Amino acid sequence: MCQVKRLLLLIVVLNYYIEIKKYILREDSIVSIFAKASKRVSSYRCSFLFNAKGKNSHYNEKSNTYVAKKIATKKKKKKILNALTSEEKYDIIKDIKKYCECTKKYRRLPTREVTIGNIKIGGTNKIAVQTMTSCDTRNVEECVYQIKKCKDLGADLVRLTVQGVQEVEASYRIKEKLLSENITIPLVADIHFNPKIALMAADIFDKIRVNPGNYVDGRKKWINRIYKTKEEFDKGKLFIKEKFIPLIEKCKRLNRAIRIGTNHGSLSSRMLSYYGDTPLGMVESAFEFADLCIENNFFNIVFSMKASNAYVMIQSYRLLVARQYQREKSNCNVEEKEKGSSLIFPLHLGVTEAGFGDNGRIKSYLGIGSLLYDGIGDTIRISLTEDPWEELIPCKKLIENLKKRIFYSDEEKSHSHMSQSQQQKNDGGNKCFDGDSSRRSIIAKVDSLCEGGKTHVTHAELTTHTAHSTDITHFAHFDENFRNFNNITKREVEKRKNVLHEDCTIGNVVTIKELEDSLQMFKDLNLDLNQNGELKKDVKTTDLIIINNFEMLTDKAKKTVEKLVEAGLHVLVRHKRESVDTIKKVKVYSRSGGILFYTNLENIANDLKEIKDHVDQKLVKGYALILNGREDVETMEKIKILEPPPLFLLLKSNNIYEHVLVTRRVNEILHSLGMNIPYIHYADIDAVTYDDILVNATLYVGTCLIDLMGDGLIINVRNDKAITKNKLKEEISSRVALNSFLTLNILQDTRIRLFKTDYIACPSCGRTLFNIQETTKKIMKLTGHLKGVKIAVMGCIVNGIGEMADAHFGYVGSAPKKIDLYYGKELVERNIPEEEACDRLIELIKKHNKWQDPS
Repeated sequence: MCQVKRLLLLIVVLNYYIEIKKYILREDSIVSIFAKASKRVSSYRCSFLFNAKGKNSHYNEKSNTYVAKKIATKKKKKKILNALTSEEKYDIIKDIKKYCECTKKYRRLPTREVTIGNIKIGGTNKIAVQTMTSCDTRNVEECVYQIKKCKDLGADLVRLTVQGVQEVEASYRIKEKLLSENITIPLVADIHFNPKIALMAADIFDKIRVNPGNYVDGRKKWINRIYKTKEEFDKGKLFIKEKFIPLIEKCKRLNRAIRIGTNHGSLSSRMLSYYGDTPLGMVESAFEFADLCIENNFFNIVFSMKASNAYVMIQSYRLLVARQYQREKSNCNVEEKEKGSSLIFPLHLGVTEAGFGDNGRIKSYLGIGSLLYDGIGDTIRISLTEDPWEELIPCKKLIENLKKRIFYSDEEKSHSHMSQSQQQKNDGGNKCFDGDSSRRSIIAKVDSLCEGGKTHVTHAELTTHTAHSTDITHFAHFDENFRNFNNITKREVEKRKNVLHEDCTIGNVVTIKELEDSLQMFKDLNLDLNQNGELKKDVKTTDLIIINNFEMLTDKAKKTVEKLVEAGLHVLVRHKRESVDTIKKVKVYSRSGGILFYTNLENIANDLKEIKDHVDQKLVKGYALILNGREDVETMEKIKILEPPPLFLLLKSNNIYEHVLVTRRVNEILHSLGMNIPYIHYADIDAVTYDDILVNATLYVGTCLIDLMGDGLIINVRNDKAITKNKLKEEISSRVALNSFLTLNILQDTRIRLFKTDYIACPSCGRTLFNIQETTKKIMKLTGHLKGVKIAVMGCIVNGIGEMADAHFGYVGSAPKKIDLYYGKELVERNIPEEEACDRLIELIKKHNKWQDPS
């Protein structure tokens, strides 16, 4: 017996010896094992692209930037830099300006065509819609049911999680059942941690999604490593090569595709140590894997750059495209150059862990929509904490709106004066405003594209059509020097007379009839009425309202206006003689609120003297100028000499589909002229359905705010039927309430003005260890009133710690029906029974002084 024990001990020792020898032979492992962590010595204030979002940095909520903190080293005089300095990171991309084909007219990014099963993506192919099964992959019947339902409802690809051998075996049976029913929709395997499983999955699946952050490194340990030189850092690529090339060779042989899917929340510890938790780190992580594909002449690859923060996600994709442009120029692959093949690979877009309901949709519309607007994106998925087929409708709505953005034109003056609904009716619903037959042919193709048909619009057709039909040439010729995607900054403005909110102003448009119901109006504008009948503002309260036809104010409406002004709101009315007479009848006793005029540039010369007199008489506080964004530079420059100057500008484009373009133009002109006057977005929404309203408001105004353009937002849903036709939430009981709801949630998800709890919630998949839909709803109900608090609800740990790095608290599945609780990245409670976890989460929030009782 003793001899047997000795033999076993000898085998164990030999095994450890072999493993240690392997590490010693790899120099990069020596560094990772024996190097001691050193605190970073940094005193730079830099762009968010380059600063780690960990211990050494903090997030500036107001400016949406990451700012490096000063850290004093406790070491001796000798200082060792852990990773690149912020200046060195900036040197990598400081000269990059181009991140899309065109920021003014629609030009789709010319990506390489990639085959996935029986479909093609990229190039001139339609934008494909994806979703993911939410059940355990071992449940074959449920997976088949979900895949079939998603296909019937318009999905082009479906992804399944494949974490082990049992899931691989189940996938064989799933594929067999689908093929037996002649269902050939491409299937995608979602792989984390396990290269061996990826190789097995390639026998079954049409595309393999690998995560560069954990494909080789496994679970992150959040351990800083020291890299004294770039050469030392690059030695880590040898291990990637060893693990990844077998998958490349197999996919090449079987004609599979690979998605190199980087996640902000799961960058490898090696990348984190060198580049930080940044978009730059995400891009470089993806390129390490892509370079191996290119070196081995495998080009059937797709990129993704997902993050739960829409702002980080957008900048990561932009940087990825910009770097691909750079690499395309320096392409040294002779064979591909001779073919004329592009090395700009297709992009799959998504905001990961977007969450539940309207908030998940708004966050996704912001992230995905902003990129689609600039022609970036070949496939999309909106990751919701809902059933997988629920993700398909918002995806289709985004693509439909892309169609309207592509073909929007106002070249016929008669159309420019029509409402959107009139234009839609007159043009058969296409919203393309000329009668050219060839143009209508292309429109039909785009309709087919949006509805999942097989017809495609070629790049040549798009280019030719857009060049002659979109009449924006007279105001689209401007250079963007101020809006630099790799260093997003906000214009410095002067907010005078305490009219505008310090973060971002919330506005609304109300009618006289709506004002007559004062209690409903107070509720819709988020004013609290206390027991003494006094109105109180909070962070959700509207700051200013526009009242059209003010001269027709009734006695009931007048009393409501007086109460609103007394509570500190500002009322904006058109300057005309009748309005002045009505203002004189309104009793205003507030120092914080007041009445303002608005007028346009055409009338300001005639109106200015009267306005000045009224300001001097303290009848009104001042005035605003309304613009449509098409004014020439000389006209805009005249604003500088107006006395008194306007308190702010109202930017109201002629059509919602051109609002992003005119905003970029106005923002550039104001900066070039050195004008520090703030401007507020004013968006009329004429859509009828709730989904269309949500997309229009978020896509065309949110895209501007995510780039920090603008100082306020007014959304005006003009169709009353939009409320009665849709089963909306209880708090959205009127048109005014809907305006407030949209404005607040867009500002929340752009992180410009926080008013409630922010949630990061994964959409569920086969890895999820509890019922995430029900749990997310429960947590939202308990904690939804905690302004500025971020809570992550994660089904498992795949992206957990990393995505939660942006959250204060984390609720993570650790085992079936067991929950781990985190404070930031720190695990504070382990394996809590699911039935106790919500109460323990609230206790944790209270412990860190983030709790407040609901009002």
